[in-house]
Amino acid sequence: MHYFLAGAASLHALFMGAELFPWQAPMLLGKAIKKLSLDPQFSPSDAKFTEKQQKLVAAIVHNAGIYNGIVCGGLLWAAFAGSQGHDVARVMLLGAAAAGIFGTATLKSPFTALQAVVGILGLFII
Repeated sequence: MHYFLAGAASLHALFMGAELFPWQAPMLLGKAIKKLSLDPQFSPSDAKFTEKQQKLVAAIVHNAGIYNGIVCGGLLWAAFAGSQGHDVARVMLLGAAAAGIFGTATLKSPFTALQAVVGILGLFII
């Protein structure tokens, strides 16, 4: 179980890095713009954000990065806290599963689906 929690924490640390850096235009934001430009429903001009829109979307993505950092920290603490970490692990994994399910339903992203699967699997393991 400790290895699973540490692995799940590492996954959230990777998500955090992709959502926070580089600061002005996070990697995840670049992927979203690229995905939009490939979608036949959008014209190339729709796939470009104005500077104001980019700052707003970057702030939203950064907030998701902070969430993933908190989940990472909670999972790491739970992994090494012994039996008293089980409750914290349940809360963190439940939050990750809920965010992953919602993200998969709204964003149609394989990354949020992975987050949901890890959260659900972790709840069964604990």
